Amino acid sequence: MAYPATTVNRISEPFEETSSSMWGLVEVFILIQFLWGALLFLPGAQSFRMSVRILPYFSSLALFAFYYGNRQRYRMPAAGKFVVIALLLLVINLAHPQTQLMAGAAQCVFQFCIVAPVFWAGKAVKSPRYLNRLLWLIFIVNAANSLVGLLQIYFPQYFMPPEFSSLAQSMNRDYVEALSYQGASGQMIIRPPGLSDMPAGAAVAGMTTALMGIALSMRREWGARTRTFCLAMSGVGMVVLYLTQVRSLFLMMVAAICALLTLVVRRGQRREAVWASLTSLALVVGAFLWAISLGGKTVADRFVGITEVGLFNSFQSNRGFFVEQTINTLLFEYPLGAGVGRWGMMTVYFGDLASIESPPIHVEIQMTGWLLDGGVLMMLFYGSAVVSALLYCYRRAVRSADIEMVSAARIIFCFNLIIAGTTLAGPSFNTQLGIQFWFLTAALHGCGVGLTRRPRDARRQRGGAMLGSEASAGISEVRR
Repeated sequence: MAYPATTVNRISEPFEETSSSMWGLVEVFILIQFLWGALLFLPGAQSFRMSVRILPYFSSLALFAFYYGNRQRYRMPAAGKFVVIALLLLVINLAHPQTQLMAGAAQCVFQFCIVAPVFWAGKAVKSPRYLNRLLWLIFIVNAANSLVGLLQIYFPQYFMPPEFSSLAQSMNRDYVEALSYQGASGQMIIRPPGLSDMPAGAAVAGMTTALMGIALSMRREWGARTRTFCLAMSGVGMVVLYLTQVRSLFLMMVAAICALLTLVVRRGQRREAVWASLTSLALVVGAFLWAISLGGKTVADRFVGITEVGLFNSFQSNRGFFVEQTINTLLFEYPLGAGVGRWGMMTVYFGDLASIESPPIHVEIQMTGWLLDGGVLMMLFYGSAVVSALLYCYRRAVRSADIEMVSAARIIFCFNLIIAGTTLAGPSFNTQLGIQFWFLTAALHGCGVGLTRRPRDARRQRGGAMLGSEASAGISEVRR
Protein backbone atom coordinates (compact mmCIF):
# COMPACT_ATOMS: atom_id res chain seq x y z
CA MET A 1 0.00 0.00 0.00
CA ALA A 2 1.42 3.37 -0.99
CA TYR A 3 1.07 6.22 1.49
CA PRO A 4 0.64 9.89 0.59
CA ALA A 5 4.01 11.50 0.14
CA THR A 6 3.32 14.63 2.13
CA THR A 7 0.71 16.86 3.70
CA VAL A 8 2.89 19.94 3.79
CA ASN A 9 3.16 22.57 1.09
CA ARG A 10 6.92 22.76 0.78
CA ILE A 11 9.98 20.72 1.66
CA SER A 12 12.61 22.10 4.01
CA GLU A 13 16.23 22.17 2.96
CA PRO A 14 19.03 21.08 5.27
CA PHE A 15 19.63 23.62 8.04
CA GLU A 16 16.80 25.83 6.86
CA GLU A 17 15.91 28.27 9.62
CA THR A 18 12.72 27.08 11.25
CA SER A 19 12.46 29.25 14.32
CA SER A 20 13.17 32.77 15.46
CA SER A 21 16.57 31.68 16.74
CA MET A 22 18.85 29.60 14.54
CA TRP A 23 20.70 28.21 17.54
CA GLY A 24 19.30 27.39 20.93
CA LEU A 25 19.69 25.14 23.96
CA VAL A 26 18.87 21.96 22.07
CA GLU A 27 21.58 22.61 19.48
CA VAL A 28 24.09 23.25 22.27
CA PHE A 29 22.96 20.03 23.92
CA ILE A 30 23.66 18.09 20.69
CA LEU A 31 27.10 19.65 20.29
CA ILE A 32 27.96 18.66 23.86
CA GLN A 33 26.70 15.12 23.30
CA PHE A 34 28.79 14.51 20.20
CA LEU A 35 31.77 16.89 20.46
CA TRP A 36 32.66 16.75 24.15
CA GLY A 37 35.80 14.77 23.31
CA ALA A 38 37.32 17.72 21.46
CA LEU A 39 38.07 19.26 24.89
CA LEU A 40 40.38 16.35 25.62
CA PHE A 41 42.69 17.55 22.84
CA LEU A 42 43.63 20.55 24.99
CA PRO A 43 47.06 20.34 26.66
CA GLY A 44 46.84 18.80 30.12
CA ALA A 45 43.21 17.77 29.60
CA GLN A 46 43.66 14.54 31.57
CA SER A 47 43.79 16.58 34.77
CA PHE A 48 40.15 17.65 34.26
CA ARG A 49 38.97 14.62 32.29
CA MET A 50 36.23 13.72 34.75
CA SER A 51 34.70 17.18 34.40
CA VAL A 52 34.67 16.80 30.62
CA ARG A 53 33.03 13.37 30.85
CA ILE A 54 30.33 14.76 33.13
CA LEU A 55 29.31 17.42 30.60
CA PRO A 56 26.98 15.27 28.39
CA TYR A 57 25.12 13.96 31.43
CA PHE A 58 25.00 17.32 33.16
CA SER A 59 23.59 18.97 30.02
CA SER A 60 20.75 16.44 29.99
CA LEU A 61 19.98 17.17 33.63
CA ALA A 62 20.28 20.94 33.11
CA LEU A 63 17.73 20.93 30.29
CA PHE A 64 15.38 18.87 32.43
CA ALA A 65 15.63 21.57 35.14
CA PHE A 66 15.09 24.30 32.52
CA TYR A 67 12.00 22.73 30.97
CA TYR A 68 10.59 21.46 34.27
CA GLY A 69 9.43 24.98 35.05
CA ASN A 70 7.69 25.17 31.69
CA ARG A 71 4.00 24.79 32.48
CA GLN A 72 3.22 23.74 28.95
CA ARG A 73 1.10 20.59 28.85
CA TYR A 74 3.10 17.59 27.72
CA ARG A 75 2.13 13.94 27.49
CA MET A 76 5.13 11.64 27.80
CA PRO A 77 5.59 8.81 25.30
CA ALA A 78 4.20 5.45 26.43
CA ALA A 79 7.78 4.29 27.03
CA GLY A 80 8.10 7.03 29.64
CA LYS A 81 5.75 5.20 32.01
CA PHE A 82 8.00 2.15 31.98
CA VAL A 83 11.02 4.41 32.49
CA VAL A 84 9.44 5.96 35.60
CA ILE A 85 8.76 2.52 37.07
CA ALA A 86 12.34 1.45 36.32
CA LEU A 87 13.68 4.54 38.10
CA LEU A 88 11.49 3.83 41.12
CA LEU A 89 12.78 0.25 41.23
CA LEU A 90 16.33 1.57 41.17
CA VAL A 91 15.68 3.90 44.11
CA ILE A 92 13.87 1.19 46.07
CA ASN A 93 16.79 -1.17 45.53
CA LEU A 94 19.01 1.29 47.45
CA ALA A 95 17.56 -0.41 50.53
CA HIS A 96 19.10 -3.73 49.45
CA PRO A 97 21.53 -4.91 52.15
CA GLN A 98 24.36 -5.30 49.61
CA THR A 99 24.02 -1.83 48.11
CA GLN A 100 27.13 0.33 48.09
CA LEU A 101 25.39 3.49 49.22
CA MET A 102 27.62 6.19 47.73
CA ALA A 103 28.01 4.41 44.41
CA GLY A 104 24.30 3.45 44.49
CA ALA A 105 23.16 7.04 44.98
CA ALA A 106 25.50 8.13 42.19
CA GLN A 107 24.04 5.41 39.94
CA CYS A 108 20.51 6.70 40.60
CA VAL A 109 21.49 10.24 39.62
CA PHE A 110 23.47 8.91 36.66
CA GLN A 111 20.52 6.89 35.36
CA PHE A 112 18.17 9.85 35.77
CA CYS A 113 20.53 11.96 33.67
CA ILE A 114 20.38 9.29 30.96
CA VAL A 115 16.56 9.08 30.84
CA ALA A 116 15.93 12.79 31.57
CA PRO A 117 15.21 13.65 27.89
CA VAL A 118 12.01 11.57 28.17
CA PHE A 119 10.64 14.39 30.35
CA TRP A 120 11.85 17.44 28.39
CA ALA A 121 12.75 16.70 24.75
CA GLY A 122 9.11 16.60 23.63
CA LYS A 123 8.64 20.12 24.99
CA ALA A 124 11.73 21.41 23.21
CA VAL A 125 11.13 19.80 19.79
CA LYS A 126 7.61 20.14 18.39
CA SER A 127 8.10 20.48 14.64
CA PRO A 128 9.17 17.67 12.26
CA ARG A 129 11.06 20.25 10.21
CA TYR A 130 12.99 21.38 13.27
CA LEU A 131 13.70 17.77 14.23
CA ASN A 132 15.12 17.10 10.76
CA ARG A 133 17.38 20.12 11.14
CA LEU A 134 18.64 18.67 14.43
CA LEU A 135 19.27 15.34 12.71
CA TRP A 136 21.33 17.18 10.09
CA LEU A 137 23.36 18.75 12.87
CA ILE A 138 23.94 15.30 14.39
CA PHE A 139 25.04 14.02 10.98
CA ILE A 140 27.46 16.90 10.41
CA VAL A 141 29.19 16.64 13.81
CA ASN A 142 29.51 12.86 13.49
CA ALA A 143 30.87 13.24 9.95
CA ALA A 144 33.48 15.67 11.32
CA ASN A 145 34.35 13.14 14.02
CA SER A 146 34.71 10.42 11.38
CA LEU A 147 36.96 12.62 9.24
CA VAL A 148 39.22 13.18 12.23
CA GLY A 149 39.31 9.40 12.73
CA LEU A 150 40.37 8.88 9.12
CA LEU A 151 43.04 11.57 9.35
CA GLN A 152 44.41 9.84 12.46
CA ILE A 153 45.31 6.91 10.22
CA TYR A 154 46.99 9.03 7.55
CA PHE A 155 48.59 11.64 9.83
CA PRO A 156 48.71 10.26 13.38
CA GLN A 157 51.43 12.69 14.38
CA TYR A 158 49.05 15.63 13.86
CA PHE A 159 45.57 14.32 14.67
CA MET A 160 45.96 11.85 17.55
CA PRO A 161 44.96 13.16 20.99
CA PRO A 162 47.95 14.42 23.02
CA GLU A 163 47.19 11.86 25.75
CA PHE A 164 45.03 8.77 26.00
CA SER A 165 42.66 8.08 28.88
CA SER A 166 44.64 8.17 32.12
CA LEU A 167 41.87 6.19 33.85
CA ALA A 168 41.98 3.35 31.32
CA GLN A 169 45.79 3.22 31.43
CA SER A 170 45.77 3.14 35.24
CA MET A 171 43.58 0.03 35.05
CA ASN A 172 45.62 -1.59 32.26
CA ARG A 173 49.11 -0.36 31.48
CA ASP A 174 49.06 -2.00 28.03
CA TYR A 175 45.62 -0.63 27.15
CA VAL A 176 46.66 1.40 24.09
CA GLU A 177 49.00 -1.29 22.79
CA ALA A 178 46.27 -3.91 23.09
CA LEU A 179 44.04 -1.80 20.83
CA SER A 180 46.70 -1.34 18.14
CA TYR A 181 47.52 -3.49 15.12
CA GLN A 182 49.93 -3.68 12.20
CA GLY A 183 48.76 -1.88 9.06
CA ALA A 184 49.17 -2.73 5.38
CA SER A 185 52.50 -0.90 5.19
CA GLY A 186 53.88 -2.45 8.36
CA GLN A 187 53.14 0.61 10.49
CA MET A 188 51.45 0.30 13.89
CA ILE A 189 47.90 1.63 13.80
CA ILE A 190 46.03 2.69 16.91
CA ARG A 191 42.34 2.09 16.40
CA PRO A 192 41.16 5.63 15.56
CA PRO A 193 39.82 7.43 18.63
CA GLY A 194 38.25 10.27 16.65
CA LEU A 195 37.35 13.17 18.92
CA SER A 196 38.02 11.20 22.10
CA ASP A 197 40.93 9.88 24.11
CA MET A 198 39.93 6.23 23.78
CA PRO A 199 41.27 3.94 21.02
CA ALA A 200 38.37 2.84 18.78
CA GLY A 201 36.36 5.78 20.13
CA ALA A 202 35.47 6.82 16.57
CA ALA A 203 33.40 3.65 16.04
CA VAL A 204 30.08 5.16 17.14
CA ALA A 205 30.64 8.29 15.04
CA GLY A 206 31.55 6.14 12.04
CA MET A 207 28.44 3.99 12.45
CA THR A 208 26.18 7.03 12.90
CA THR A 209 27.65 8.81 9.87
CA ALA A 210 27.36 5.71 7.68
CA LEU A 211 23.70 5.09 8.54
CA MET A 212 22.52 8.69 8.46
CA GLY A 213 24.39 9.43 5.23
CA ILE A 214 22.46 6.69 3.41
CA ALA A 215 19.13 7.72 4.94
CA LEU A 216 19.58 11.42 4.16
CA SER A 217 20.72 10.72 0.59
CA MET A 218 17.30 9.21 -0.12
CA ARG A 219 15.61 12.63 0.00
CA ARG A 220 15.07 13.08 -3.77
CA GLU A 221 13.89 16.67 -3.38
CA TRP A 222 17.40 17.72 -2.40
CA GLY A 223 20.06 18.57 -4.94
CA ALA A 224 22.64 16.16 -6.33
CA ARG A 225 25.49 17.86 -4.47
CA THR A 226 23.77 17.44 -1.11
CA ARG A 227 23.01 13.78 -1.74
CA THR A 228 26.53 13.11 -3.01
CA PHE A 229 27.97 14.74 0.10
CA CYS A 230 25.81 12.48 2.29
CA LEU A 231 27.00 9.35 0.48
CA ALA A 232 30.65 10.44 0.57
CA MET A 233 30.48 10.99 4.33
CA SER A 234 28.69 7.67 4.71
CA GLY A 235 31.63 5.99 2.98
CA VAL A 236 34.12 7.73 5.28
CA GLY A 237 32.09 6.62 8.31
CA MET A 238 32.18 3.00 7.12
CA VAL A 239 35.95 3.08 6.55
CA VAL A 240 36.50 4.42 10.06
CA LEU A 241 34.17 1.79 11.49
CA TYR A 242 36.15 -0.95 9.75
CA LEU A 243 39.43 0.49 11.03
CA THR A 244 38.18 0.56 14.63
CA GLN A 245 37.38 -3.17 14.25
CA VAL A 246 34.22 -2.93 16.38
CA ARG A 247 32.30 -5.78 14.79
CA SER A 248 29.16 -5.45 16.93
CA LEU A 249 28.54 -1.92 15.66
CA PHE A 250 29.27 -2.97 12.10
CA LEU A 251 26.75 -5.83 12.26
CA MET A 252 24.12 -3.58 13.83
CA MET A 253 24.77 -0.96 11.16
CA VAL A 254 24.11 -3.54 8.45
CA ALA A 255 20.94 -4.63 10.27
CA ALA A 256 19.82 -1.00 10.55
CA ILE A 257 20.39 -0.40 6.82
CA CYS A 258 18.23 -3.47 6.09
CA ALA A 259 15.58 -2.07 8.44
CA LEU A 260 15.74 1.27 6.62
CA LEU A 261 15.18 -0.44 3.28
CA THR A 262 12.24 -2.35 4.75
CA LEU A 263 10.65 0.89 5.93
CA VAL A 264 11.04 2.37 2.44
CA VAL A 265 9.37 -0.67 0.87
CA ARG A 266 6.54 -0.49 3.41
CA ARG A 267 5.85 3.04 2.16
CA GLY A 268 5.52 1.70 -1.39
CA GLN A 269 8.77 3.36 -2.56
CA ARG A 270 10.28 0.29 -4.21
CA ARG A 271 12.33 2.23 -6.75
CA GLU A 272 14.00 4.20 -3.96
CA ALA A 273 14.58 0.95 -2.06
CA VAL A 274 16.38 -0.62 -5.04
CA TRP A 275 18.56 2.46 -5.49
CA ALA A 276 19.40 2.59 -1.78
CA SER A 277 20.17 -1.15 -1.73
CA LEU A 278 22.66 -0.89 -4.57
CA THR A 279 24.22 2.24 -3.11
CA SER A 280 24.55 0.68 0.35
CA LEU A 281 26.13 -2.47 -1.06
CA ALA A 282 28.61 -0.41 -3.08
CA LEU A 283 29.53 1.61 0.01
CA VAL A 284 29.98 -1.44 2.23
CA VAL A 285 32.25 -3.17 -0.30
CA GLY A 286 34.11 -0.02 -1.38
CA ALA A 287 34.75 1.07 2.21
CA PHE A 288 36.00 -2.43 3.06
CA LEU A 289 38.53 -2.34 0.23
CA TRP A 290 39.65 1.14 1.29
CA ALA A 291 40.01 -0.01 4.90
CA ILE A 292 42.05 -3.07 3.85
CA SER A 293 44.41 -0.84 1.87
CA LEU A 294 45.16 0.94 5.15
CA GLY A 295 44.72 -1.72 7.81
CA GLY A 296 45.85 -4.74 5.82
CA LYS A 297 45.28 -8.37 6.73
CA THR A 298 44.32 -7.61 10.33
CA VAL A 299 41.23 -5.69 9.26
CA ALA A 300 40.36 -8.24 6.56
CA ASP A 301 40.59 -11.19 8.95
CA ARG A 302 38.56 -9.37 11.59
CA PHE A 303 35.50 -9.03 9.37
CA VAL A 304 35.88 -11.90 6.92
CA GLY A 305 36.15 -14.15 9.96
CA ILE A 306 32.49 -13.47 10.73
CA THR A 307 31.39 -15.18 7.53
CA GLU A 308 33.79 -18.09 8.04
CA VAL A 309 32.88 -18.79 11.66
CA GLY A 310 29.22 -17.86 11.31
CA LEU A 311 27.29 -15.05 12.95
CA PHE A 312 25.84 -17.16 15.76
CA ASN A 313 29.13 -18.88 16.58
CA SER A 314 30.93 -15.54 16.48
CA PHE A 315 28.44 -14.07 18.96
CA GLN A 316 28.56 -17.17 21.13
CA SER A 317 32.33 -17.03 21.42
CA ASN A 318 32.37 -13.31 22.27
CA ARG A 319 29.21 -12.33 24.15
CA GLY A 320 27.08 -15.46 24.27
CA PHE A 321 28.77 -16.59 27.48
CA PHE A 322 27.63 -13.47 29.32
CA VAL A 323 24.03 -13.96 28.19
CA GLU A 324 24.09 -17.55 29.39
CA GLN A 325 25.73 -16.58 32.68
CA THR A 326 23.07 -13.94 33.30
CA ILE A 327 20.15 -16.26 32.57
CA ASN A 328 21.48 -19.51 34.01
CA THR A 329 23.39 -18.24 37.06
CA LEU A 330 22.91 -14.60 38.06
CA LEU A 331 19.14 -14.67 37.52
CA PHE A 332 18.81 -17.27 40.28
CA GLU A 333 21.33 -15.58 42.56
CA TYR A 334 19.82 -12.10 42.29
CA PRO A 335 16.14 -12.37 41.24
CA LEU A 336 15.38 -9.13 43.10
CA GLY A 337 18.67 -7.41 42.32
CA ALA A 338 22.13 -7.44 43.87
CA GLY A 339 22.02 -3.94 45.29
CA VAL A 340 22.80 -0.67 43.55
CA GLY A 341 26.31 0.58 42.90
CA ARG A 342 28.02 -2.74 42.35
CA TRP A 343 28.94 -2.34 38.69
CA GLY A 344 29.86 0.29 36.13
CA MET A 345 31.78 3.54 36.29
CA MET A 346 29.87 4.82 39.32
CA THR A 347 31.38 1.93 41.26
CA VAL A 348 34.85 2.82 39.95
CA TYR A 349 34.45 6.50 40.91
CA PHE A 350 32.42 6.27 44.13
CA GLY A 351 32.39 2.64 45.27
CA ASP A 352 34.62 0.52 47.46
CA LEU A 353 36.43 -1.78 45.06
CA ALA A 354 37.87 -3.79 47.98
CA SER A 355 34.53 -4.36 49.71
CA ILE A 356 34.06 -7.90 51.04
CA GLU A 357 30.33 -7.58 51.87
CA SER A 358 29.39 -6.02 48.51
CA PRO A 359 32.18 -6.76 46.04
CA PRO A 360 31.93 -5.17 42.57
CA ILE A 361 30.49 -7.40 39.86
CA HIS A 362 31.87 -7.34 36.33
CA VAL A 363 29.23 -6.50 33.70
CA GLU A 364 29.69 -6.94 29.95
CA ILE A 365 26.11 -6.65 28.65
CA GLN A 366 23.14 -4.48 29.53
CA MET A 367 20.95 -7.41 30.58
CA THR A 368 23.32 -8.17 33.44
CA GLY A 369 23.34 -4.55 34.57
CA TRP A 370 19.55 -4.37 34.67
CA LEU A 371 19.39 -7.60 36.65
CA LEU A 372 21.89 -6.38 39.25
CA ASP A 373 20.21 -2.99 39.62
CA GLY A 374 16.64 -4.19 40.07
CA GLY A 375 16.25 -7.87 39.38
CA VAL A 376 13.73 -9.44 37.05
CA LEU A 377 11.37 -6.47 37.36
CA MET A 378 14.05 -4.05 36.16
CA MET A 379 14.75 -6.25 33.16
CA LEU A 380 11.02 -6.39 32.42
CA PHE A 381 10.19 -2.69 32.76
CA TYR A 382 13.32 -1.15 31.24
CA GLY A 383 13.19 -3.72 28.44
CA SER A 384 9.52 -2.86 27.87
CA ALA A 385 10.44 0.83 27.71
CA VAL A 386 12.98 0.14 24.96
CA VAL A 387 10.57 -2.04 22.96
CA SER A 388 7.75 0.51 23.35
CA ALA A 389 10.04 3.29 22.06
CA LEU A 390 11.04 1.23 19.03
CA LEU A 391 7.43 0.40 18.20
CA TYR A 392 6.44 4.06 18.39
CA CYS A 393 9.24 5.11 16.04
CA TYR A 394 8.33 2.30 13.64
CA ARG A 395 4.67 3.32 13.51
CA ARG A 396 5.61 6.92 12.78
CA ALA A 397 8.00 5.84 10.02
CA VAL A 398 5.36 3.68 8.34
CA ARG A 399 2.04 5.42 8.96
CA SER A 400 2.74 9.15 9.04
CA ALA A 401 1.53 11.21 6.08
CA ASP A 402 4.01 14.05 6.73
CA ILE A 403 7.19 13.55 4.69
CA GLU A 404 9.32 15.41 7.23
CA MET A 405 7.97 13.16 9.99
CA VAL A 406 8.64 10.04 7.93
CA SER A 407 12.22 11.09 7.18
CA ALA A 408 12.97 11.77 10.85
CA ALA A 409 11.22 8.63 12.09
CA ARG A 410 13.17 6.39 9.70
CA ILE A 411 16.51 7.65 10.93
CA ILE A 412 15.52 7.58 14.59
CA PHE A 413 14.06 4.08 14.39
CA CYS A 414 17.19 2.71 12.73
CA PHE A 415 19.55 4.54 15.09
CA ASN A 416 17.58 3.38 18.13
CA LEU A 417 17.53 -0.15 16.75
CA ILE A 418 21.33 -0.12 16.76
CA ILE A 419 21.47 1.07 20.37
CA ALA A 420 18.94 -1.56 21.45
CA GLY A 421 20.87 -4.26 19.58
CA THR A 422 24.18 -3.31 21.15
CA THR A 423 22.78 -4.07 24.61
CA LEU A 424 23.91 -7.63 23.81
CA ALA A 425 27.46 -6.34 23.29
CA GLY A 426 27.73 -3.81 26.11
CA PRO A 427 25.72 -1.78 28.67
CA SER A 428 24.48 0.77 26.12
CA PHE A 429 21.92 2.34 28.48
CA ASN A 430 24.64 3.08 30.99
CA THR A 431 26.41 5.35 28.48
CA GLN A 432 25.71 8.42 26.34
CA LEU A 433 23.99 6.19 23.82
CA GLY A 434 21.15 5.94 26.32
CA ILE A 435 20.80 9.72 26.42
CA GLN A 436 20.69 9.85 22.62
CA PHE A 437 18.12 7.03 22.47
CA TRP A 438 15.71 8.77 24.83
CA PHE A 439 16.29 12.24 23.39
CA LEU A 440 15.47 11.16 19.84
CA THR A 441 12.48 9.08 20.94
CA ALA A 442 10.96 11.88 23.02
CA ALA A 443 11.70 14.51 20.34
CA LEU A 444 9.89 12.41 17.74
CA HIS A 445 7.00 11.98 20.14
CA GLY A 446 6.84 15.74 20.69
CA CYS A 447 6.53 16.24 16.93
CA GLY A 448 3.90 13.51 16.69
CA VAL A 449 1.78 15.11 19.39
CA GLY A 450 2.02 18.41 17.53
CA LEU A 451 0.90 16.82 14.25
CA THR A 452 -2.10 15.11 15.83
CA ARG A 453 -3.21 18.29 17.56
CA ARG A 454 -2.96 20.60 14.54
CA PRO A 455 -6.12 19.35 12.79
CA ARG A 456 -8.13 19.79 16.02
CA ASP A 457 -6.79 23.28 16.50
CA ALA A 458 -7.59 24.06 12.88
CA ARG A 459 -11.15 22.78 13.31
CA ARG A 460 -11.54 24.85 16.47
CA GLN A 461 -10.30 27.93 14.65
CA ARG A 462 -12.64 27.28 11.72
CA GLY A 463 -15.47 26.61 14.18
CA GLY A 464 -14.73 29.83 16.03
CA ALA A 465 -14.66 31.76 12.77
CA MET A 466 -18.01 30.25 11.75
CA LEU A 467 -19.55 31.10 15.10
CA GLY A 468 -18.19 34.61 14.81
CA SER A 469 -19.69 34.95 11.33
CA GLU A 470 -23.06 33.64 12.51
CA ALA A 471 -23.01 36.00 15.48
CA SER A 472 -22.20 38.94 13.21
CA ALA A 473 -25.00 37.94 10.87
CA GLY A 474 -27.39 37.67 13.81
CA ILE A 475 -26.49 41.13 15.06
CA SER A 476 -26.96 42.55 11.55
CA GLU A 477 -30.36 40.89 11.34
CA VAL A 478 -31.44 42.42 14.67
CA ARG A 479 -30.27 45.84 13.52
CA ARG A 480 -32.34 45.49 10.40
